[in-house]
Amino acid sequence: MKRLIVIVGATAALALSASAFASPQSASACVPGVKKLNGVPARTFCGPAKATVHINGKTVSYRGGECTKSSFGWSINIGTVVLGNLRQKPEYFGITAKASAGTQGNGAVAVVHAGKSLAVTQSAIKLAAGLKSGTFSGKVFGAPTRVSGSFTC
Repeated sequence: MKRLIVIVGATAALALSASAFASPQSASACVPGVKKLNGVPARTFCGPAKATVHINGKTVSYRGGECTKSSFGWSINIGTVVLGNLRQKPEYFGITAKASAGTQGNGAVAVVHAGKSLAVTQSAIKLAAGLKSGTFSGKVFGAPTRVSGSFTC
């Protein structure tokens, strides 16, 4: 449980700080930044990043996010991350890891799909050289569900 709290906290902290290191925005209707959803703070990410996630045999695509590298490490954020309790959360995908190429097992992966938050534990995150693409896999905290996928910046 302590690891889950650290993972969620680290993801939220990087999500808020990522705006200072944002990549150029795409010309879509996405409006980046911090706002409130039903009174709860949320941060929307925009840009060229995309991800494909496999959950229980179902494939979910995420588009329009950003990859950042900072003193905290490397992260990808796509969609809107809610920084509090909200019954029906918007779609979101995020990874926080060390800013180095290769496979690592101590990063954080968060997925929100169909209003449900999935904290991925026992994760293996592989960043390709240049930190512009990679893969991940792991298990949903508290469930036997396996999650895997790929991403590009």
